[in-house]
Amino acid sequence: MTRVLTALLVLFPLCAWAAPAQVTLFPGSAQVEEVSAVKAGPAEGGLWSCTLTLPGQADPASLRFSRLPDAGSIADMTWKSRQETDQAALAPINARLAGLRQEQDAAQAELEGVRGKLAFWRAQTQPSQQTVAALRELAAELGETLRRETEKSQALEHRLEDLREQIALAEKEIADIAGRNRAVWDVRVLVAGKAPAEMSYSYILTDCGWEPVYRLEAMPGTKSIDFSWQAKVWQRSGQDWGDVRLILATMQPGVQAEPGDLPPWEIRPIQMFRKAMAAPAMMEMQAGAADEMVASAPAPREMRRATYAAWDMGRRSVPAGETRIFEIERGTWPAAFAHLIRPSLDAKAYVQAKAEFTAPKELPSGTALFFIDGAMVDQRQFSLSGREATLSFGTDPLVTCVTTLKEKKTGEKGLFGSKQTFLRDWTLAVRNAAAHPVQVRIEEPRPLPRDERIAVELSAAPEPLKEDDPETLAWNATVPAGGESAVALKLKITAPEDLNIDPGWRF
Repeated sequence: MTRVLTALLVLFPLCAWAAPAQVTLFPGSAQVEEVSAVKAGPAEGGLWSCTLTLPGQADPASLRFSRLPDAGSIADMTWKSRQETDQAALAPINARLAGLRQEQDAAQAELEGVRGKLAFWRAQTQPSQQTVAALRELAAELGETLRRETEKSQALEHRLEDLREQIALAEKEIADIAGRNRAVWDVRVLVAGKAPAEMSYSYILTDCGWEPVYRLEAMPGTKSIDFSWQAKVWQRSGQDWGDVRLILATMQPGVQAEPGDLPPWEIRPIQMFRKAMAAPAMMEMQAGAADEMVASAPAPREMRRATYAAWDMGRRSVPAGETRIFEIERGTWPAAFAHLIRPSLDAKAYVQAKAEFTAPKELPSGTALFFIDGAMVDQRQFSLSGREATLSFGTDPLVTCVTTLKEKKTGEKGLFGSKQTFLRDWTLAVRNAAAHPVQVRIEEPRPLPRDERIAVELSAAPEPLKEDDPETLAWNATVPAGGESAVALKLKITAPEDLNIDPGWRF
């Protein structure tokens, strides 16, 4: 088997790839920058030829070279795909096999020693001129020693059998991997000018990337949010990235260099369809719109780019095929906490925290775990952009809102019943069963007339806040421990009797 392994290594020599010097990871790809020592040989037309080996996931169209020394220039490139043995996968198995063989040799040597002892003690059973008492003592010693050494010999034989099975499995794995090749690119580069000794270049690599992982824990007692941000990094290039400068970028910059043509602005009559054709026409329009949408180590340091953000992670190592977790940021955000209640939807009070930052933050979309005082409440997608953020941390079962309907009726009034009216009188009572006061914000939809013939009269005690949102009524209140705070509302809707109106889902 040793001769077979040696032959395999001769048939599939180690690939002399260049080691990446810098890697910029995007969510689904990477830009790899390498510096490779090359041996250039003479080629046709007075040019120099050298060959670079790149992973099979590299994009040939993305290969870019830095300026060559001594005014050299790239004259031509050709790409050729081939298969080679996955030496990165073989290395750990070869190491395991070497360890198993060392253990086998040690066990075999120990077994030979035990067998020698057994042979010696068995030789003592030959007749000799000794007294009866001495023979009895020898027999007792001989029986105990033979039993002990026999047990040790059997245990070592079982261990050797197990080691032989493990070695056979490891050798089979090596043979399987030697026959399971992977694709690589051989790039033949023709250089004009002086023969280069090394080349610097970059390319885009697929089957690698990173994603953010967040943890946010609300701590209302200290009015803060404990925040941590980690990056889950992976790459399957078949080559270990050892001690490379690693940069994480939020998005790959666009490659479009020219703006598109402006479409014409056409104003035309609306084509009316019969009712039977309306549904298919609408489905076709929606399908077209959907198609259009589809077409369209030291502490990390943030680096701003023209169209995306990046974080310099320093020098890191990312083995091929493994997933690594790197910490990007950890800190505490001061926050103001309040309970948001929307009685029209349900009686629950949602704990919200509003954080403001001195400098704008850009946190790309990723999976986040949300906690409050050590208890996990949710796992969802999270992103942030700007100088402030409002975050939800689940519901507080000790704070509820009870809606009490006092009056709800419709009717007609005036001469010959020329008017129709809708009346609604209700109260919102927020109750706090906690041992401390809580800040609450109550939000209700504002009734909005969509016809000038509809008159809406709304009164509330206390008066709602004067805010910019014309569709929402809002109140802020401090509810004492074990107490409650109430809002009373009265609504009157008036419209002509011959106007068929819908008073809305809240009525």
